[in-house]
Amino acid sequence: MMIKVLGDTALLVEVQTTPPADALAKVQAATRAIRALALPEILEVVPAITTVGVYFAASSRWADVARKVRECLEAVTADELATACDGEREVELPVCYEGEYAPDLAAVAETVGLSPAEVVARHSGGHYRVQAVGFAPGFPYLSGLDPALACPRKATPRTRLEAGSVGIGGAQTGVYPQRSPGGWNLIGRTPRRLFDVNAAEPALLRAGDWVRFKPIDAATFVSLTELMTEESAAEPDASQIVGAAIEIEQPGVQTTVQDYGRRGYQDAGVTEGGAVDGRALRLANLMVGNPADAAALEWALRGPVLRFRDRRVCVVMGAIAARVPFGRPFVMEPGAVLDLSQVPVGFRGILAINGGVDAPVVLGSRSTNLQGGFGGWGGRALETGDVLPLGTATIRDVKSGWLVSPSLSKPVTGDIPEVRVLRGPEGDAFRLAAWNQLLSEPYRVGSSSDRMGMRLEGPELELREPLEMVSQPVQAGTVQVPPSGKPIVLLADRQSLGGYPRIATVISVDLPVLAQVPPGGRVQFVETTLAEAEALRLTEERDLGLFATAVEGRLLKS
Repeated sequence: MMIKVLGDTALLVEVQTTPPADALAKVQAATRAIRALALPEILEVVPAITTVGVYFAASSRWADVARKVRECLEAVTADELATACDGEREVELPVCYEGEYAPDLAAVAETVGLSPAEVVARHSGGHYRVQAVGFAPGFPYLSGLDPALACPRKATPRTRLEAGSVGIGGAQTGVYPQRSPGGWNLIGRTPRRLFDVNAAEPALLRAGDWVRFKPIDAATFVSLTELMTEESAAEPDASQIVGAAIEIEQPGVQTTVQDYGRRGYQDAGVTEGGAVDGRALRLANLMVGNPADAAALEWALRGPVLRFRDRRVCVVMGAIAARVPFGRPFVMEPGAVLDLSQVPVGFRGILAINGGVDAPVVLGSRSTNLQGGFGGWGGRALETGDVLPLGTATIRDVKSGWLVSPSLSKPVTGDIPEVRVLRGPEGDAFRLAAWNQLLSEPYRVGSSSDRMGMRLEGPELELREPLEMVSQPVQAGTVQVPPSGKPIVLLADRQSLGGYPRIATVISVDLPVLAQVPPGGRVQFVETTLAEAEALRLTEERDLGLFATAVEGRLLKS
């Protein structure tokens, strides 16, 4: 097993490359061994198809974590590597391979040289094994696809496809549990729910399960859809919110409830999420006396207009709102209105309120998962008329004259901010000219960018030769390159696994910089080393710790 750099806070255990279908037992053995270490610095261990992603705390050193992981893997026996996974099940999924439910069926048939009927017969006749769950909440990667049906992913991923879509991507097949972006060829759709946030196991399928597809016609699909329709997140009732709260008079743009994210569910396809500008969230929370990971409001481009029901201390960080203090506490009186709608500097803003936003805890977090439609406030962006409850206030006032230093808040300045990157796991698979192009001139942020990823416009990056990958662990900051050659930087709502080559990774301390670059803005990538990235990260963690101590002392005197 090889250990590679996934990022400055993540490493990659490469179990084997081919054939992927034989790697399941080894991946699960490695996953069990690393989890059994129970190291406090390891936040998550995420099995993929031929690799395992290990994500660790920002205060940890990469080499120390890698050494402990390597030692535990060296102790894994041959018998453990060959052990089949426990609790295997067989699940049947009904699939409609007709009309609007199969938009790419004809194209796939033409590509592979078969008739559409032959594609359906071969696909539905397979016996598939779940190799991993990822990309999206509950998304299964299945081995066992007839080699005659292997079809390259789409050159440009769709920005939105329907829940239940059954697709082929390279030598893999899988099912999209929610509406989401995706680059696989869609040949059918199932009405079965693959992800239920209220279930004891949110994902219907888990690694090691067996799956069969049962063809159904369109009429049967409709009838089954009526029976299996996923219940949406309970819509909050503003009339039931009494006591401390804020009222949404104008929602702004994609204003959501976010905290520092959820952990422990990536093996079900649920990533951390949370605030895109995590540094701004931590700083703002600390300044109002909250835990650093308390729930706040995040918006993009234009902030909300809010009315307060009681006296609260607030802080705005990230983007700068006109006529509102930035990076320093201020008090909102009962009935007062806070207008964050004008944002002259920056792109994503954070409003922390003393006591935090008291949204329901879902899968260990109050963060909104827009892709899965859960968490936050009804699993969606805020709307006019929403009323959000607030937690118990711990401070009532602040002393004037203090604020967070720009050296710590690091506001984005200049037209083209520099963002430092490490060479990615597939960096050497690209032409040398591609790596030089990535670093040589700025990229423009595309209009379809969102919390999942920043789609970049600029030089197209070419591989040395075509590379059809099985899906691999990724992280916020991973720079993927689809067949179009146009890079995508993954952000907070990224998928847990991705199938495009990873040319680079943005270092963790520079992710907040990306959070503040709007569509149409430009960004310049600069190469750095793992040692420099780690030094910068550890310095920032030390400074944030000192800041927290200083703020706590200041608040106690207030």
